[in-house]
Amino acid sequence: MYLLFFLLFTRFFFWKEYSEGNFWRKKPELSLAKVQKLAEQSQEQLPFLSILIPARNEAVVIEKTVRHMAALNYDPQRFEVIVVTDAKERLKNINDQKNYILDTMQFLSYAVANNWRGQLRPHVQELTIGLLADLCLAEYKDQSYQAEPWLMPPTLTDEPFWKSRLLLYELTSGILKGNGRISLHRVYRLFRRYYPDLKDREIERIYPNYLCLAVPIIQRFASWTGNDHGALMQNVVQYSARANHRITQEIVSRLAKMVGDRVHQAIVNMISADTLQGYLSDIYEFCFPSTQQIVEQVRSELSLSNRNPLIKHLEVPDDFDGKFNGKRLGQSVPSTKGRALNYALPLAVDERTVMYGFYDAESRPDPDVLLYIAYRLLTDSKPVRIFQGPAFQVRNFYDIGPLSKLAGLYQTVSHDWYLPIMFRRLPFVEGTNLYIERKLLDELGGYDSSILTEDLELGTRAYLQTGAWPEYLPYPSSEQTPATVKGFYRQRLRWGTGFLQVMDKISHDQNYAKEAKRPLMRELMLKGPVEWSFFQFATLVPPLIMILWLFGQVDAEIVPNAVRHVINGLSLVYISFTFYAFFRYRKHLDTAARPHTWYGRCAAVAQLLFLPLASFFFPVPFTSALLLKSVNKHPTLWTKTPRSKE
Repeated sequence: MYLLFFLLFTRFFFWKEYSEGNFWRKKPELSLAKVQKLAEQSQEQLPFLSILIPARNEAVVIEKTVRHMAALNYDPQRFEVIVVTDAKERLKNINDQKNYILDTMQFLSYAVANNWRGQLRPHVQELTIGLLADLCLAEYKDQSYQAEPWLMPPTLTDEPFWKSRLLLYELTSGILKGNGRISLHRVYRLFRRYYPDLKDREIERIYPNYLCLAVPIIQRFASWTGNDHGALMQNVVQYSARANHRITQEIVSRLAKMVGDRVHQAIVNMISADTLQGYLSDIYEFCFPSTQQIVEQVRSELSLSNRNPLIKHLEVPDDFDGKFNGKRLGQSVPSTKGRALNYALPLAVDERTVMYGFYDAESRPDPDVLLYIAYRLLTDSKPVRIFQGPAFQVRNFYDIGPLSKLAGLYQTVSHDWYLPIMFRRLPFVEGTNLYIERKLLDELGGYDSSILTEDLELGTRAYLQTGAWPEYLPYPSSEQTPATVKGFYRQRLRWGTGFLQVMDKISHDQNYAKEAKRPLMRELMLKGPVEWSFFQFATLVPPLIMILWLFGQVDAEIVPNAVRHVINGLSLVYISFTFYAFFRYRKHLDTAARPHTWYGRCAAVAQLLFLPLASFFFPVPFTSALLLKSVNKHPTLWTKTPRSKE
């Protein structure tokens, strides 16, 4: 079994040579000037391209994605970015806003009178902390505290109010969750998010001042919730004093009381004047922003410069039926990625568009990818109709657990080396880093919104109906891996279920020629159920043998020493390859989230040693899809993959 695994493992290196020899090493050296010159020689304009990004509940990542897309290396007048959001999210956000504000007002009314005795809901805590952060920061800036000028460095006074407010809000929330403490790792990654150009030494100098700002917030919040004399305030004051030795506990405590009392009185005044609800409405928008709000903010900002492409925002009605050129039904329809794209394609795309590009809400494609697409469209006598590029799911490496780390690395290796091999046998396409000719997609009638893997279905349908076959695009896009085991399982379960749905659809569709269906179904069967079952069985054998050995059911002397040495050697090979993959793709990692200490970074990378245990779990979601389908319990609704905050 181990020898068979090793033989399968060696395929990686043959795939590597094939992909690099046929694609990566053959990439032309491109620049905008070169592609423009090619267009002039062909007496054509640069191809107009449309990038579509479906985004539902993507507030944590969508801003950076839109900014990245707008900065792609291409003529801004010759491409557009279309963000497609879901009306369900906006409607839910409006309903949540009403309920959250009412709950928070009720809490504050009792709290300022020292009459609160109930259990505090998470959203009330978040909204209250946001309110206190806003008022405390405004108090600091208004008063300036000349008696202690060190408390007001230029970093706090010169930065935009919204940035300082958001940072203070997140820092304070983190401290409260840690009962008065927060790890330096979380502090550093928080500051890197808002100040990406700061060095670690500069962060070390600045963050104690923000801690001082957090103290009055926590003091007042603790007072309202009955913890003002508990361990919470003791921890936060001591932690603030240790962060900056110039700060004594006495000064921090006095400052907290002074500012806290003023903020307390300000809230009392707002309650008396009946203005608290309006104030909380503004606070809600920065505590719980919707994807729509963020997209509109970024779009308005980018529209001020002609150096950026046109950014469009389209919202899918909750009752849209999901079909290409579809209609509204008057009743809510389940949300899927294909449904969102089918709504946007006929309505929002520029009439000059010759090719669509599709990306997920957290995608960061290579800056030169549009140059390559334009180059191929201008130079090929018979242009490729579908380009599929690799998705390197490693960007949030430092935010996720061992299982997700390993899954992301091996998925990246697969997309880097194996995807070109797969294209020789299977018209496999994904939903991100995908480019499709406009005429082709219009001819196909858009996506099938009823399939959980609408991308795979589109690729197979494009081949069966038109003979179109995808080509490997040697320009990667960095993506995220689900941060939790639950998120990983649900995402892969959706992939597996959708794969089986595509097989069922093809097998039952009588409109396709049998000569085309049979080899395609054979490849799908081999790539899907057969491969999943094999790897699931193979990964179960070692733990079963180990369990039997622990219970004395397997004689340890049965296995010769030579075989044991071989097994140990192969395990070392697999571990070494995993670390090689990490170093190969580390440039795609979000380094802002990495630990600020060398031992913290080593600990994060050392989690790759969990490979033997993690490998047992990799096939589980896909075999689960097989089992659930066999008992007709397979999921039918599209589930969104949660994102890590970047």
